Amino acid sequence: MLTPVDLETMVFRRGIRGYRTQEVQNFMRRITADYEKLYKENFDLKEKIEHYEDRLKNYNEMEETLKNTLCMAQETAKDVRLSAEKQAEVILREAQNRTEEMKLRVREEIQTELQNLAELKQQVELFRIQFKRFLQTLIEMADRSLDLDEIWEKMMDLDRGESSRGLKEAAAASDEYKLE
Repeated sequence: MLTPVDLETMVFRRGIRGYRTQEVQNFMRRITADYEKLYKENFDLKEKIEHYEDRLKNYNEMEETLKNTLCMAQETAKDVRLSAEKQAEVILREAQNRTEEMKLRVREEIQTELQNLAELKQQVELFRIQFKRFLQTLIEMADRSLDLDEIWEKMMDLDRGESSRGLKEAAAASDEYKLE
């Protein structure tokens, strides 16, 4: 590529009928000035292009970094979401298991209390029967006579023999009560 200095130092040979030297020199000066101006502009533009290419390279690197960061953030968000979902499932399962355990314990407690209630009903029925017999025996004794030895013997008989029979009657009465 020609430089402005090359144009300035260019010497034309003179021929027999050559160009007018003054006109050639004037024209060469104008061309040299224009070419020098264009050459400088070209040089400045090349520098600007290099500068902009460097900036573009930096922007491309930043863009790549941002893309990588965005991808990493998306992956992290996905991992966090999946982890949260798994943790929620575990918590839900644990809560359901605790609920089932509590239901089972409550059922067992209810069953135990129902058994206790049935036993108490039998005991009440047994006591009622024994007390009723005791009162009947007292009434019979009062009707017959007031012999204390006889009363004492009957009480002891009643206490020994009647307790097993009274338990059977109380159980039968409790079964009748359940059927009603």
